[in-house]
Amino acid sequence: MPEGKGTYASKRGRPPTKVSKAKPKPKPSKPSTKPDNDSPFDNLKKGALSKTLGIPEEKNIPKSLLQKIKKAEVGTTMEYKGKKIKVTKLLQKRVNFAINFAK
Repeated sequence: MPEGKGTYASKRGRPPTKVSKAKPKPKPSKPSTKPDNDSPFDNLKKGALSKTLGIPEEKNIPKSLLQKIKKAEVGTTMEYKGKKIKVTKLLQKRVNFAINFAK
C-alpha cells in the first residue's frame, strides 16, 4: 500500500497526541504583615452602642433595654428615661453583639 500524503495509510496512523497545558504554579504565600496578637474585635468602635442610647460608657446598659430593642421592629421609636431611641438595623446588630458578648 502506498504511503505518503493523502493516502489511506497516513490517515490510519497514530492519533494526534494531546498537548497538555502546563498548570500554573501556585503563588508562594506572602508573610502576614499583621501581628500575631491581632484580634477580630480591634476594629470595633468603642462605646458606639452607649453613645447611640445616650448612656455613659462607665454605666452598664440594662439587659432589659437590650432585649426590648432586639425585639422591636426596625423604624420604630422607643423611649428610655425620657430619651427617644430610633431602632435601626445597625442598632439591632450592635445590641445583638452586646447580648452575645456579655454571655
